[in-house]
Amino acid sequence: MLRKIKFFNLLLAFFISLALLAGCGGGGGGGGVVGPLTVVISLVSSTGNPLGDMRCVDEGNMIACRGIPYAEPPVDELRFAVPVINQMWNSGWDGTFRATEFGNKCVQDDGSGSEDCLFLNVFFPKGTEPGDALPVMFWIHGGALIQGEGSLPGYDVPDLVKKGVVVVTINYRLNAFGFLPHPALEDPTGNFGLKDQVLALQWVQDFIENFGGDPTNVTIFGESAGGHSVLSLLVADPVIVGGLFHKAIVQSGSYSPTQTDLATVGYFGLGLPFANVLGTPSTGPCGGTDDAAEIRACLRALTVEEVMDAQNSGPAWAWISPVYAAGTFLPQSISTAITAGNVANVPIMIGSNLNEGSLFTALFMGDYNNFDTLTDLELGVITLLATDPRVYSRVKVASDYTSWAEATYGANDNKYRNAHSMIFTDATFTCNCLGQWVQLAALPRTVYAYWFTDSDAPINPTYSILEFLADLFNLGEWGFGACHSFEIQYIFGHLKERLQATDEQKALSNRMINYWTNFAQNGAPGGGWTAFNGTNIRVLNPAGDSDATAVAFAGAHYCAYWADPGTFWP
Repeated sequence: MLRKIKFFNLLLAFFISLALLAGCGGGGGGGGVVGPLTVVISLVSSTGNPLGDMRCVDEGNMIACRGIPYAEPPVDELRFAVPVINQMWNSGWDGTFRATEFGNKCVQDDGSGSEDCLFLNVFFPKGTEPGDALPVMFWIHGGALIQGEGSLPGYDVPDLVKKGVVVVTINYRLNAFGFLPHPALEDPTGNFGLKDQVLALQWVQDFIENFGGDPTNVTIFGESAGGHSVLSLLVADPVIVGGLFHKAIVQSGSYSPTQTDLATVGYFGLGLPFANVLGTPSTGPCGGTDDAAEIRACLRALTVEEVMDAQNSGPAWAWISPVYAAGTFLPQSISTAITAGNVANVPIMIGSNLNEGSLFTALFMGDYNNFDTLTDLELGVITLLATDPRVYSRVKVASDYTSWAEATYGANDNKYRNAHSMIFTDATFTCNCLGQWVQLAALPRTVYAYWFTDSDAPINPTYSILEFLADLFNLGEWGFGACHSFEIQYIFGHLKERLQATDEQKALSNRMINYWTNFAQNGAPGGGWTAFNGTNIRVLNPAGDSDATAVAFAGAHYCAYWADPGTFWP
């Protein structure tokens, strides 16, 4: 998710890619020689005019319409530009549109994928009719804004639909294609990937009734970069996003709340590797001119490989976050907007996992001698916390967390990896999440807080390669604990298909599906889970759900320490 990786990490990424390819079939549902069972539905425009027929896949208890193009391909003059609705939704189409297979994924950080990628997928209960007004759950995938797609197997055929909701999953532009800021562009902040999400939400407003969905009851939800996107939409210009969604769920998206300032890192860290900015010459592929029209033409003529080469030459691309500037689509950062109260007034569910950081420790440990020694840990912590402007000893942080890791997980050979995972969890995810619970509830907004703590959660199939590294951690049965992204399989229901899953974990999955769909239905998760007031963080665990206090959560993640690490030494 973050920084450039060396051979070990490249090898890990290679095997992850193989795992993804092994799990990505065609149109789903049936397959084989005879192909899947299909159904044909007729679509109309928002004004009731016929558009055409669409062939979708019968998945038994639900219908899946995959690979629906919601926008024109963002190429040529539409590259690095605001997306435009696909013309088929204006003029209709002849014959039957086949929505039986997923569309292309967007260009990934390894250069794979396609620019022609703005597709969405709709899953709705079998037997649903237009006008049934079912709640709509709009999923935004994660992947650090550089990887991912709405068609990953873990998002396909979601059990959520069995609870009477319509689920929409989307692709949106990633990497520089989705987030290049430059003063020569029509919107200098870029944020095209976020604007793709907005156009897909507008598509939902205009057309979801054809699939039985209610455009006045839309819940946006996402994990990691998808959760970060949800937060970004919550603080985006209300003139643009107002009325497009009515509830929001943020899963592990509280990282990087300060985002990227256009005038500093936005221009000079992200834009300069491509072309001149503000009189500063660039060695990038479109440097050598200050003329905006010439720069735009050059940027739109680059090959995908040239775009990715320019991106990878810039150090700030190590961790993409949306760019903000006054008067634009994203006028403030998430943290500034929440402090000022400039947040959409909708119910919000937001939470994090007990061991978020173990995934990233595994990804980066090849850069730091596998974190075998305290010195290795110190170097990794210095890098991890490099962007924190506060003055404090990173070496002291490494020492403190080593002691805490030993106290919690044992004084074993894995203690430095465990410590790095804990630091990554607390400094990046959980303590930011706690701050957002408190601030949002004080605005006031209706906030439901959760804490996913199943330390024995099976490894997310997307990261199945981690099973080979499980002995290098001590955070639960599989080594990685309640790791980043591991809760997704519970929410989409695929955990129940896993041989490793216990009956208690399957029951937890059912409870989480109920919570998420109840929230989508009426803005409250039910099951005795009440809005956050400092004492009722819902702990999601196979042993049975309970409520924790903010004090207990803060203590488990050393949040008082992170509030002022320069002076707070327990």
